This record gives sequence, structure tokens and C-alpha cells, in this order.
Amino acid sequence: MKYDLEFSILNQVEDKTDKSNFRKKLSESDLNQLRQNHSGISEEYLTYLKEIGSGSFKESQFMVQDYLFDLSELGLEDIYELKDEIKFFGDNFAGDLAGFDFEKNPNEVIEFWHDDGTIYETGKSFKEYIGEKIGIE
Repeated sequence: MKYDLEFSILNQVEDKTDKSNFRKKLSESDLNQLRQNHSGISEEYLTYLKEIGSGSFKESQFMVQDYLFDLSELGLEDIYELKDEIKFFGDNFAGDLAGFDFEKNPNEVIEFWHDDGTIYETGKSFKEYIGEKIGIE
């Protein structure tokens, strides 16, 4: 597994009785649908969805969705202006989003900070980014 270390850390630190730590692993069919809908989608993101699954982790510290979304799906398109090629996969439960810029580099994670509407390039792949969120240093 590509995400053995991440899985191991989550297994050690999460409260197994807390329902917020429930995740759903995607099937190969679901992953192929994402590939069809989003050309160039990060294979690291898809592998994470297959091996660890969508949902929150560490008692709702971060959420990884099993789909990509934009601000219009959150009803925020009138408040913030972003290009259509930006799609998000998750959030920190405080209004900030993480995603990909399919125009620039769909394999590098970007962050959208809601307080000022700025997109920040992290310079990190999905695996590096999610590893930090899980607690890998």
C-alpha cells in the first residue's frame, strides 16, 4: 500500500469509537468515474481514496471528499471569484479548502483561505500534503 504509514498513524491516534473518524473506501469503478470526469486528476488522491477512504480524520481535523467541487457548489461563487479549473477535495472544518489547479498543475495541492479569498500554492503533492495533515513530519 502507498499509504501504509498514514494508515498506521491514523490507527494509532484516532478514537475508534468516534463516528467522525469513519471513512469510505472507493471502488475501482468509482475511481475510474473520477478519472473520466477530471482529466489529469492526481493518482495520489485516487490511491488515498482507495486505501484510506473519503471522510474526516483525527476527530474532524480534516475532511477528504470522494469528489471534487468548486465554490459554486458551496454557494460562494458570488462572494469569491476563482477560475473554473480550480477544484477542491477537502477542508479543515474552519472554512479553508484544499484542492487542485487543473490549469497549472493538477498534481500539486493548492489551498483557498476563506478569510481573504487567496489561493496559495503549497508546492506539495497530495501525499505530502495529506501526510502533514495526518501528522507525518
